[in-house]
Amino acid sequence: IATYLSETDAHIALGLLRAKGISADVVADDGGGMRPSLVFFTGGYRVVVDEKDAERATEIIKAVDNK
Repeated sequence: IATYLSETDAHIALGLLRAKGISADVVADDGGGMRPSLVFFTGGYRVVVDEKDAERATEIIKAVDNK
């Protein structure tokens, strides 16, 4: 539902969603943490949720990102 270039920003969004009761995870290809710069070429840090929660999660993230 959201993509970030910063791992910290992705984990902030993750925490916000989990605080609202939405199961979420951060997915990234960074070589298992060995090559963090890979995320710039593989799509960033992606925050993912179950399909059933996608609409609500998107609204929550947009509300925070727009402030």
